Amino acid sequence: MEWTANMQKNEKMEQSQLLKMLDRGIDDMEAGHELPIEEAFQKINELRAIRRSARV
Repeated sequence: MEWTANMQKNEKMEQSQLLKMLDRGIDDMEAGHELPIEEAFQKINELRAIRRSARV
C-alpha cells in the first residue's frame, strides 16, 4: 500500500510540474517571447541530449 501511495504522490508531482511548465510557456507566448522555428528545434535537440545523458 505504501508503494502505491508513493507512486500516486509522484504522479501528482509530475503533473504539477508539467502544468507549471505549460503555464510558463503560455505566459512567454503572451509576452511575445517566442523563438523562431529553427531556434526552437535547436533548443529541443539540446534538451533531448541533456535528458539522454542524464539517464545514463
